[in-house]
Amino acid sequence: MGIHLPSLLPQMQELGQALYERSLQASEMIPKAVKALHFTAELDRSDLQSRIKKAGNRWTGAIPTEEALDQTFPPPKAPQSLHVIGADGSQIYPDRHASAFYYLINIGSIVVSHGSGEAPTIQQESRLFFELEDLYDEADHPVQSAYVNLRRDVAEMKALAEQAESLAGEQTLAILDNSLLLWMALQTGGSTSREMDRYLQQYLKLLERLHSSETSLAGFIDRPRSVSVLALIHLAGLPDDQITQDNIRLTPFRGLTDRSIFTKLLPPGHRSARFISASPLNRDFRTAGHEIHFFYLKTDGADTIARVEVPTWVAQDPELLNRVHAGILQDCRTTGGFPYTLVRAHELAVIPPQERVAFEEMLQRTLLGHGLRPTQSQKALTKQLTGQRKHHKL
Repeated sequence: MGIHLPSLLPQMQELGQALYERSLQASEMIPKAVKALHFTAELDRSDLQSRIKKAGNRWTGAIPTEEALDQTFPPPKAPQSLHVIGADGSQIYPDRHASAFYYLINIGSIVVSHGSGEAPTIQQESRLFFELEDLYDEADHPVQSAYVNLRRDVAEMKALAEQAESLAGEQTLAILDNSLLLWMALQTGGSTSREMDRYLQQYLKLLERLHSSETSLAGFIDRPRSVSVLALIHLAGLPDDQITQDNIRLTPFRGLTDRSIFTKLLPPGHRSARFISASPLNRDFRTAGHEIHFFYLKTDGADTIARVEVPTWVAQDPELLNRVHAGILQDCRTTGGFPYTLVRAHELAVIPPQERVAFEEMLQRTLLGHGLRPTQSQKALTKQLTGQRKHHKL
């Protein structure tokens, strides 16, 4: 049986009512949040830094930069010619119930040369992982999905670095369809894991290769749910003697996101001020010279707000930063506010169901060709039968 829709009808009505009420509350809170941002922008920077220090390492809000917090920046002039690289990845996770224990990572990348009249160039790389060192962690446990995601993220950055190096000396923008921070690292044991540290070091070396090629690098996050700027303005509004963990958590802006503020604040094509991510993971990036900054960008006239992340060497170079700003807007012109290169990179990376079936059939033939009998677990076989919605009598 599938979803029992009749039983969900009352809950669906409750969901609709709850979302309606939240939208009313948000419409009342947003002007207050915008006003609070303007108030925070007027505070002395040393006072803000003191408050952030008092909030402690567990605070994960937005750290101000030299730009005024409520300032907006109009779109720079787009370069006459610009190479825009996009990369994305997908995967088949390891399945202990399958006929073989493996995982697959698929990476798609594309280079669009705006202003050249040339056709885009594309690359695809599919890699199968089946060696014991790939399948088991340092404690000899089967590898988790988080590690597969981590390896995919490194492979995506590698594709960007290789394409950028082939264009070294030319104006180039590389866009990743994700945060530049390795968030999966926090789900795999953090810096205490030797395996995690190995991937992190590989990733940081790839960032250095992009830096050396003088490429503007950006991570593009569509429809962000971050509340880090809201956390900053909440912290700024607390009396100094009330900056405690409990009070920090009791935000008056619950239910809003940073996007709510900048939808109102930013005209089309404008970006917000830059901020620095206070994530604990950013400390490793800072040590390696790649501290991650971010800003919000209204990519079209339909209130499409993206969070754009850049490493410090882009953030502090006006030419590279303007290239990110103008280049993303140029790449979004034909796709409703989302970069065209990322749309195409996703199309190249995604594994359609029919290709998944063809891959499984190829795997079955390979096993048979080596005298192995491909077998699935009874659980997997039962799921296949029930997935076909056949009814079996007891």
